[in-house]
Amino acid sequence: MFRGLYTVTSGMQTNQKKLDVISNNIANANTSGFKKDVVISEAFPELLISKINGKVQNDLNNTSGNTQLDIQRDGEGFYIKTNNGFFTVDSPMGTSYNKSVKFSLDEQGYLKTYTRDINKGIDTSTGFYILDSQKNRIKVDNNNIQVDEKSGNVTSNGRVVANLIYTPSKNVIGTINGGLRLDRIQTNFISGQINQTDNQLDFAIKGDGFFKVQTEDGIRYTRDGSFLLNNKGELVNSDGNYVLGKNGIITIDEEFKINKNGEIYVNDQPYETIDVVNILNTNALRKEGNNLYKVEEGINPNEQKFDGQLLQGFIETSNVNSINEMVDMITVFREYESNQKVVKAYDEMLGKAVNEIGKV
Repeated sequence: MFRGLYTVTSGMQTNQKKLDVISNNIANANTSGFKKDVVISEAFPELLISKINGKVQNDLNNTSGNTQLDIQRDGEGFYIKTNNGFFTVDSPMGTSYNKSVKFSLDEQGYLKTYTRDINKGIDTSTGFYILDSQKNRIKVDNNNIQVDEKSGNVTSNGRVVANLIYTPSKNVIGTINGGLRLDRIQTNFISGQINQTDNQLDFAIKGDGFFKVQTEDGIRYTRDGSFLLNNKGELVNSDGNYVLGKNGIITIDEEFKINKNGEIYVNDQPYETIDVVNILNTNALRKEGNNLYKVEEGINPNEQKFDGQLLQGFIETSNVNSINEMVDMITVFREYESNQKVVKAYDEMLGKAVNEIGKV
């Protein structure tokens, strides 16, 4: 009973976070260059449950039985399901046991779960380590790996480096989790609509890319191209932070034009280039406020050459669809209300257990 109460409560807490994110999206629907956020939730780690007073086998990793893996390749990644045993994943919340798992190799050669970056590439920076049948992290020397569909062995260059299948004792009857939790808040970097303003200090990025801005705390990135000139003729954003060019701070005293590559021309002569870059690992970007993004500490954003277009006299609107956000808000409210009813039912059962069943 108490486990069910915890499960429902975790769902209510996650819905509260979803509501906060949706409210923030709606509040910034008219903010230039704003990118909407979405809540990524996941179940708590799947824990093994055992029979009470059951007979425990001595061979905790007995691999007997008809193990058959369903293996699908996902580019450089694997998606695998099993009908016998479990895959083991080491997460910050603890060890989790699952019937299916997807993984790829990280930069150090470890097998980790992954997400997709803005270019649909594999990103293991926020992934969890895959463990072998002895609950050790799996590391290989090169990218040439194979998984045997019958044994679950991982081979590299013809050499077996690990086995993925953990087979618990006969005392284990399945798995159980503690409900739903917030995994992370993910930013959706899909471009917003581009509107013409005819203001020469308004710039819109068509395609992928970010402006680089110099702040007191270091380099930051933004999609908001509503710029100004300060009293020194320096190009700044609305908060007075310097918009960077390839050679540093941009100072402009005369009329200028910018081509689609970000090159600034004064009197038809090349002057400077606005520093616009593609960031391949957008999962490493974190919102800092004031429409700026910072790179999460310890993660490489993987800057690439800008291959989009820079439009002068245009501005990019937010990618928030207010109607869709309102629909999502109503859905979250209904889910929250349903969980409230379950909590109320549990409370009534506990009341009867205390006041009626407990009577002498």
